[in-house]
Amino acid sequence: MSKAKDALKKIFRERGFDDFKWIDPKQVIIAQWVRMKCTYGCPNYGEAASCPPNVPSVSDCREFFDEYDLAAIFHFSRSFDNPDDRHDWTRETSIQLLEVEKEVFLSGYVKTFLMFMDACELCEECTAIRADCKHPKRARPTPEAMGVDVFSTVRQIGYPIDVLKDYSDTMNRYAILLVE
Repeated sequence: MSKAKDALKKIFRERGFDDFKWIDPKQVIIAQWVRMKCTYGCPNYGEAASCPPNVPSVSDCREFFDEYDLAAIFHFSRSFDNPDDRHDWTRETSIQLLEVEKEVFLSGYVKTFLMFMDACELCEECTAIRADCKHPKRARPTPEAMGVDVFSTVRQIGYPIDVLKDYSDTMNRYAILLVE
């Protein structure tokens, strides 16, 4: 596995992603409360093709993670004077991460699957219906959409994360790449 991690690390770093940690996907905490937060509190619920209710059930997500032996969690830390500026940054970062996923896939890891750090945002306006998605091969869910308790998961590997109290606070965002 060390040789595989070295090859993957090289791909990540060549694409400019240096801040990541390895985790056993079975250590990723999947919880029903996360889906409830999506359902009752997130403005993307029902408004994004890669968010609930357009994603598998929490139990299916848990089963999905169990099919993998390796994951990389990518950390992104950023603050913005204007909170709307994060959308362009998110879109560009997601596109770059898709290139990493593609390169990992082409390296022989056919089950590779990426979860974006934030809502998909590949389009200016989402169709909100998975079947009508304009980029079905590129659209990805967030870890939260897949039931991941990001707070507990990243804290157990030493990454920082706090509830933001103000838009001027520094965000800590996380994307996950499952590899098999």
